[in-house]
Amino acid sequence: MATIHAFFSSESALRFGSMVYRKLDGSTVNVTRMNLQREDKRSRPEETYVGEVIRTEDGGCVQAKKRVAGMGGR
Repeated sequence: MATIHAFFSSESALRFGSMVYRKLDGSTVNVTRMNLQREDKRSRPEETYVGEVIRTEDGGCVQAKKRVAGMGGR
């Protein structure tokens, strides 16, 4: 199974939504961005590296991108 590096940003999740991906150990994580390289020039200070996840092609995507209501309920 091929993996890809995954990142999470609460700011991006509120604005654009996030996806749920499966890790090799079977656990799941919320992901807002993925990249082949862990060290990415586009890294943002508010982002957290959440590890490697299974690629979509190998069945890693558990839930497609979904946007939740913000703290104000909108």
